Amino acid sequence: MNTKAPMGPALVIFVVTLATAVQPLGTDLYLAALPSIRKEYGAPVSVVQLTLAIVVFSFGVSQLLWGPAADRFGRRPVLLAGFVLYAAGAGMGALAQSIELLIAVRAMQGLGIAAAMVCARAMVRDLYEQQQGTHIMTVAMSVLACAVMLIPLSGALLTESLGWRSTLWSMALCGLGGAVLVLLRVPETVRALKPDALQLRPLFAGYARIARHPGFRSWTLLNSCGYAANFGFFSSSAYLFIETYGVSRTGFGLVIGGASVAYLIGTVLCRRWIAAHGIVTSVRRAGYLSLGAALLMIAPQLADAHTPATLAAGLWLMLLAYGIHQPCGHVGMATPFPLQAGAASALGGFIFATAAFACGTWMGLMYRSGSAAVLSLTTGVLAAATGLIALTLVQRHGRPEVARVVIP
Repeated sequence: MNTKAPMGPALVIFVVTLATAVQPLGTDLYLAALPSIRKEYGAPVSVVQLTLAIVVFSFGVSQLLWGPAADRFGRRPVLLAGFVLYAAGAGMGALAQSIELLIAVRAMQGLGIAAAMVCARAMVRDLYEQQQGTHIMTVAMSVLACAVMLIPLSGALLTESLGWRSTLWSMALCGLGGAVLVLLRVPETVRALKPDALQLRPLFAGYARIARHPGFRSWTLLNSCGYAANFGFFSSSAYLFIETYGVSRTGFGLVIGGASVAYLIGTVLCRRWIAAHGIVTSVRRAGYLSLGAALLMIAPQLADAHTPATLAAGLWLMLLAYGIHQPCGHVGMATPFPLQAGAASALGGFIFATAAFACGTWMGLMYRSGSAAVLSLTTGVLAAATGLIALTLVQRHGRPEVARVVIP
């Protein structure tokens, strides 16, 4: 089955980083371009928002098939398909002459993102146990955060100098590079293929068994609230900072870049805390940070004292906590299922992507009626929920000794 040399930790980290990077590239690189897209097509904010939200919706729903497909055919062919779809969707989007076509091909990009990220999470589960897997994931997230720091600012500079379509051409190049890497260097990592993984009855029965596991539910809820809070904020923040507060595109890129720095610090803290205190204690500490971020989001809004600075501070603290929650959650939700790592990752990804889609759609619909309040309060409530889940459900059901109760 393995057609290439075994993967060492460095190659695993690089592949996971690249496979995970297609998601922030598909959103963060594109954020500063949203006002330009709105102007070129003459479309309302709610329609332009769909070019972001449809990526998350497609990403979420398609994971339900990509996960079992990765269990049936292996990680390598599905990962290759993901990069190809991502590149094709980006290239077609760069050529789109209507907002409707742009929305459609952005959905194709979502399909590619789903395939890549499902395989990245499943490959880590294939190769490592929970503690080691979380370490690998946090290293990959740290490397990704270093790159992501430059993505929003790069998107702003590309949009200002070459136009918004240049952001999509950049995504296409990334997808092509990933496809070449898979062809040349990535071996198959799955331990044993599951021939019945795509048969409907076993498929849905397997999803039902996974969903009943309390550890899976705890880690997935943690990631769902955290991802929805981040996506909701990012999907609407460009309009708020640029059009309402009058912040320049470059200044907005620096705000989002600062969030990436905070996320990077979170992943570094995650590695150190896990080594010293374990996964669950690390998540508990991050839970208090999430509650602090919620306070920074909600209190200034209720006191009518909100400014770009207060929003940025809340965002940065929220991303600091997310840098701890996310890698732990990705590994934690798949740990109990060594033979169904693809399906478990897919179901979890579907749930938190659906939550993000709902949040992003809500932000777009509410833009006209007090968008600052909608952005701050919605994000703050989700950050608070993330903190509470970290302090309660994960402490009760997310411990490694509980996660070892494997459902076949």
